[in-house]
Amino acid sequence: MRSLARALGYLRPYWLLALGIFLSLLLSSLLNLVIPALTQRIIDDGITVQAVTVIVLGTAAMIAVALLRALFSFTQGFWAAKASQNVAYDMRNALYEKIHALSFGYHDRAQTGQLLTRATSDVDRVQMFVGRGFIMFITALIMIVGSLILLFSLDWQLALIMVVLMPVTLGVFGFFATRLRPLFTKVQQSLSHLNTVLQENLAGIRVVKAFAREPHERERFGLANLDLMNENIHVGRQIAIAFPLIFLLSNIGTWAVIWIGGLRVIGQDLTIGQLVAFQSYLMM
Repeated sequence: MRSLARALGYLRPYWLLALGIFLSLLLSSLLNLVIPALTQRIIDDGITVQAVTVIVLGTAAMIAVALLRALFSFTQGFWAAKASQNVAYDMRNALYEKIHALSFGYHDRAQTGQLLTRATSDVDRVQMFVGRGFIMFITALIMIVGSLILLFSLDWQLALIMVVLMPVTLGVFGFFATRLRPLFTKVQQSLSHLNTVLQENLAGIRVVKAFAREPHERERFGLANLDLMNENIHVGRQIAIAFPLIFLLSNIGTWAVIWIGGLRVIGQDLTIGQLVAFQSYLMM
């Protein structure tokens, strides 16, 4: 967490951009939560009683909300890209200055390929966190809190499904996150090793050719490349297991809501519009 806080600290000079990103994100998320409520009104007060005016006005409101949401999504995405690029620019400059300030002893021990990876791939990862990962995290928090409040306001008994489903879902996320974190670390280390081998070969290509060491160096690079490929495959395997499991839990929630909610609609304890809105908030 300390490392993530340090990464976000690079946003400090761009606090106005960060504020704009947060406000755009907040408004976009809140507008996203409005759509199911409008759908409920169109179904219950328009389609069910055949009130054309309600359907037209509700549809127009949905279009207006969608356009506003698209506008705020654009501003959030553009400002996030601008801020994250500025962060990456500052970080690369800071890295470059730091590398030049380090002692001869450090450079005797350090491998050039590793330093190249720090200044390129690793900085790109931090940029992705600032520009996308952190924003997705905040969006998820807003959507979870907002949708939970609206679920319980619609039907607290039906919302109890989430009391069971959400801890299980979070547990699955936590389990796979724990397994994936060291794997991602290994991927970056393998990439660093590959860059080191590549840099050494390219820098000393005349020596390699002079001593006819091409087969040996080709094998050395191939092993480093194979190691990187295998680590990425391990990551892909864990992700391939995690997401279907998450979607399975989501489908179980959908089944429970349609089954129990359908019975409540038949018993006239719930309207069809409320059931549709509830299902939308559940997906969120």
